[in-house]
Amino acid sequence: MNYRLLVFGKAPSWVDEGVRDYSKRIPNLSLERIAGSPAKTRMRRMSVACGNRAVRVYLDKSGKSFTSESLARQCVSWERQGDDVCLLIGDDVGFSKADLAQADLVWSLSTLTLPHQLTRILVCEQLYRARSINLGHAYHRS
Repeated sequence: MNYRLLVFGKAPSWVDEGVRDYSKRIPNLSLERIAGSPAKTRMRRMSVACGNRAVRVYLDKSGKSFTSESLARQCVSWERQGDDVCLLIGDDVGFSKADLAQADLVWSLSTLTLPHQLTRILVCEQLYRARSINLGHAYHRS
């Protein structure tokens, strides 16, 4: 089971460095860039890249909120299921209601509108925190 972070296009170097740092800590985490143009086919290309068997988790402020502990439990559930988890992050336009309807889960990091590039790092940090909780590591202090 792998966590696959699917994003549109490139990001500033500090974002890539942050994601790369968390990828070292989470060996089953990868970043996959999907070309952002042409815009009218980008969601279809993201969906194809995700594949049919993967769990589709869309990041959107309208989604479900987790505590660190409940996300850790969700990660255990995904790992038991065994299929890859595709974490889909949109661009500055976000996802349409039709896009979100395709999700197995819509996850909200915050009700604030967050920059899509910063969201990449926040998702990685939260997955690392969840992993630390599940391993009993001292990174997370409750």
